[in-house]
Formats: sequence, C-alpha cells, structure tokens
Amino acid sequence: MSKTPYEIRLDLLHLAKEILSTPVHDKRSTLSDEYHSKLNDANRGILPYPTMPEFPSTSDIIVKAEELKKFVDAA
Repeated sequence: MSKTPYEIRLDLLHLAKEILSTPVHDKRSTLSDEYHSKLNDANRGILPYPTMPEFPSTSDIIVKAEELKKFVDAA
C-alpha cells in the first residue's frame, strides 16, 4: 500500500529530526560522561558543568526535511 503525500511529509520530518538530533545527543552524552569522569569530592564545587549544544529548532528540521524531499523528488 502506498503512502499519501501527507504521510511521506511526516516521515521526512521524522527523518530530518533524527538526522539533526542524533549528533546533539551524542555530543551531550560525551560531554556529560567527560564531566562525570573528572568529577570528585575535591573539585565538586569548582568544576563547571559543560555547556551543552542546543537541539535543532523546528525551522532547522523543516529546512532539512525540504532538502530530503528535493533528493527524493530528483529520483
């Protein structure tokens, strides 16, 4: 059974969100792991928590989905 254009668009939005969010999740996890590996009782009050990267905005996701759609339409 084929998908409707709306279902395809929704799939592209989900894919775009996943593509943009995965590196952010990975980086946040790495930064958190590094922070906790350096943390001990002696530096607990002075070791700053790392600045975490921002997750993609809705407009970032839409731009990526449009890019994916162009690729699919070119096939």
